[in-house]
Amino acid sequence: MEKVSLVIPCYNAAATIEKAVSSALMQTIPVRVIVVDDCSTDTSFDILTRLAAQYPQLTVRRQDRNGGPGAARNAGLSLVQTEWVAPLDSDDFLLPGRMEKMLAHAEAASADFIADDIIRIWPGQEPEEGVRVWRDEPVGVVRIDLARFVRENTLRYAGFRRELGYLKPMMLASFLRSHNILFREDMRLSEDYDFYARALAAGAKFDVIDPCGYIALNREGSLSKDIPTKAMQKVVDADLALLAGPGVTPEAKSALQEHLNQSRIDLSWMQLIDAVRSRNLAAAVKVFAAPASVSAVVLVRIFKHFLKIPLYPKGRDEGRGAAALRAQAGG
Repeated sequence: MEKVSLVIPCYNAAATIEKAVSSALMQTIPVRVIVVDDCSTDTSFDILTRLAAQYPQLTVRRQDRNGGPGAARNAGLSLVQTEWVAPLDSDDFLLPGRMEKMLAHAEAASADFIADDIIRIWPGQEPEEGVRVWRDEPVGVVRIDLARFVRENTLRYAGFRRELGYLKPMMLASFLRSHNILFREDMRLSEDYDFYARALAAGAKFDVIDPCGYIALNREGSLSKDIPTKAMQKVVDADLALLAGPGVTPEAKSALQEHLNQSRIDLSWMQLIDAVRSRNLAAAVKVFAAPASVSAVVLVRIFKHFLKIPLYPKGRDEGRGAAALRAQAGG
């Protein structure tokens, strides 16, 4: 009997969805695979329909309308009948033994969420050439509380693109149901961070372990893609909701305030760019009415921009060692 379901949201992923689904189906333990197509306009759904006809353990659903990643993930969660559920993005893939290793840890530990460190690769690279997202060195087993999770999603502590929110944990389905933990469907940015943070606020026991074989594919240009200002506003709203909600210790509240400040800085920067593009002087001036902790950083970013100094580090993980999967993932 399957103990784990893998939920894959899909939108215009014709180039990668078959590899993602096949990697899920090829796990060394029986799994259920649920793919929710979010009204793709390419051939994704045709590919999925063909695969579903071949594999009875694969369930494919198509949304009535495009609702974004949160809605697709929630639709997938509603179909889960196994004890555990884990997400898989449509442009990522798994190594064959990943879910068996995750389940072995779950059955040996009293945890509701188990997240293995992700291996990130560039196109053309093999998994053993990739780099770990969270930590370069082995971590064993680390129990994460809400305060640490939030800090590990704040640039000051986590570093660039090394946030814990990138990880894809295996989750106890009964915990999600009993606490009504679902993805916010109005968020199209940082919805994973918000989902995991709310679970931790509800008391989830969250373990992070060394890589078991989740491979995330980098794409050229993905770091500079335009993020709608309204999407960043939703991240600010989510932080405010977490701060006002139950289960937040004083330490977690302090961490959330720091993350909120970072989110407000990013939002103000986006609002300034929007104002400049639309030549709206009043909107530009309004940005500097924000608290000093926000407006001062925005001023620094302006100077960096004119001096052509990158706001964030660039490059392909320079200075970081290869993932060493044989040693760290037991492969």
